[in-house]
Amino acid sequence: MIVAEQYEGGMVRFTLRPNSSLSWKGNSEFFAWMSAVSLSIAAWFAWQGAWIILPFAWLELAALALGLYMVSSRSLYKEVVSIDGGTVEICKGRRQLESRISVRRHWAQIRLEAAEYGWYPRRLFIRSHGQATEIGSFLNEVEREELAGKLKKIV
Repeated sequence: MIVAEQYEGGMVRFTLRPNSSLSWKGNSEFFAWMSAVSLSIAAWFAWQGAWIILPFAWLELAALALGLYMVSSRSLYKEVVSIDGGTVEICKGRRQLESRISVRRHWAQIRLEAAEYGWYPRRLFIRSHGQATEIGSFLNEVEREELAGKLKKIV
């Protein structure tokens, strides 16, 4: 998902986030419903005498909770590309800033490069002085092309 913002003074900011199917609240509600269904079925079988199913139901719910947590935490990742005056700044992080790279605008090159193997998606780089920073690795191909076009116009 790409959110483009333009501010007074010519500053442009692109906020990039991975697409997520459900919010944290949606994942919590899904987990609650799945827990209710799974535990009610397990309780019925336990009541019928197959009590051994209860630990496996809890194990199944623990695996589901772990998977939902991993998916939800991945959706918190964000990249921000800010173009202001003579600099292009790339900030990346999940809950807090993890990396910040700043390059001169006049030396920055926007490159959409094909992957080594044809079936992999192309990669979008901002290059300057021999260093390259990949942005939007989680975007789909259409979004990546759109972002590359916009960045090339601005830079």
